[in-house]
Amino acid sequence: MSTPRGRGKLDRSVGVQAMEVGLELLRPLVAARTPLNLKTLSKDAGFSPPKAHRYLVSMIRSGLVEQDDQTGRYALGPLGVELGLTALGMLDPDRIGRSALVDLRVETDHTTSLIVWGTGGPTVAAVEPSFSAGAYFMALRVGSILSLMRSASGHIFLAYLPRRTVWPLLEKECRALKARTDGIGAIISETRRRGYSAVTDALVPGVRAISVPVFDHEGHLTYALTCFGQTGSFNTSADGPLLKMVLARARAVSARLGFTDCTIHAETNAAS
Repeated sequence: MSTPRGRGKLDRSVGVQAMEVGLELLRPLVAARTPLNLKTLSKDAGFSPPKAHRYLVSMIRSGLVEQDDQTGRYALGPLGVELGLTALGMLDPDRIGRSALVDLRVETDHTTSLIVWGTGGPTVAAVEPSFSAGAYFMALRVGSILSLMRSASGHIFLAYLPRRTVWPLLEKECRALKARTDGIGAIISETRRRGYSAVTDALVPGVRAISVPVFDHEGHLTYALTCFGQTGSFNTSADGPLLKMVLARARAVSARLGFTDCTIHAETNAAS
C-alpha cells in the first residue's frame, strides 16, 4: 500500500542536489552577519566565483539573497529574513532543553537537570536521574528552588540575569542564612570569566555540581543545564571530559535557539 502524500517519513535518499549545493552559499552569509562581496562569499563557501554567481542570481530572484546596487555585496534577502524569523517563532525552548537533558545524562552517566528562573529563584523544571552502577542519584524534585549563593545553578542566574531581577531574592536568602553579600561580586565575576559554575559540598555533603548557561537568539539567559555527581567520581576540573561535555551540550542548545554571538546581553549586570 502506498503512503499518502505528506504523511510518511521523509525519504532522505532522494532530493535535489543542485539545491543542496546552492544553499551552502547561505552559510557564510549567516555566519558573517554582514554583507559579503562575491570573492569572500565564494571562498568561504568553497565555490569558484563564476559558480557562486550563477547560484546567487537564482537566489536573488527567489528573495533568499539580495545584492546592494552600490557596493555589490550580498546579504540575506526578504525571504531569507522571513524564514529566519519564522523558524525562531516556531522554536520550543522547553522541548529542546528537555531533549538535551536526556542526551547529557546518557553522555555523562550522571543526573542532569534543567533549571529555570521562577518567582522564587532558580527552579528545577526537569530532572533526568541516572541509576546506572557507580552513578550517584540526587533526589531532586521538579519545582524545587535552589540557593542563589550555594548552588552552581544559582551562580549562573546571579551572573547572567539583571541585578534588579536577582538582587531582591538574594538579599532575602542572605537574611535567612544570616549571611552577607560581600563575596557575591567575586562569584559573579568568576562565573562570567569561566562561562560556567562548579561547586562542591555546597548544598549536600559529598555532592558536586556543574552548571552552564543557555542563551536565546537575543543573548538572554534562557535556563541552565546542570549536572550532579558524587565527589569521588565527579571531576569538575577545567580540562576534564565531563565539563567539556556539559559545555558542548549547552552551547549546542544555545545555537539551536539562535544564539551566535559571544557577547552576552548588556542587561546581565548583576555585579554592578
